[in-house]
Amino acid sequence: MPKKAPGERWRYIAFRIESVRPFARNDFLSSLLAKAKGTLIQNDFRITVFEPEVGILKVPHRFKDEAIEVLTKVDSVMNVPCKVVTLRTSGTIKNLKRQYLKATSPKQKTRE
Repeated sequence: MPKKAPGERWRYIAFRIESVRPFARNDFLSSLLAKAKGTLIQNDFRITVFEPEVGILKVPHRFKDEAIEVLTKVDSVMNVPCKVVTLRTSGTIKNLKRQYLKATSPKQKTRE
């Protein structure tokens, strides 16, 4: 992904992968790159967060609609059928992480 141009704004797109089995990040990325080839976003996106069933894609704000279209075109990963569903788009990643990603180790505070 190229460096941020002055005044560039980003959009973060949360998505869910529906499939019979989970996929590795690189396997999903390969399928996404294949679908993005020849489109406006072919060199302008990054998977910033990826868990087996949920991920967050980072794109320049002007390519948000194209990115959603490419995500929905991913119909198989490693020859295993799947469906990618867009959950929400945001200008910040913080709320998407809090809402859609599993907490790996929640910190609990106790008061005495």
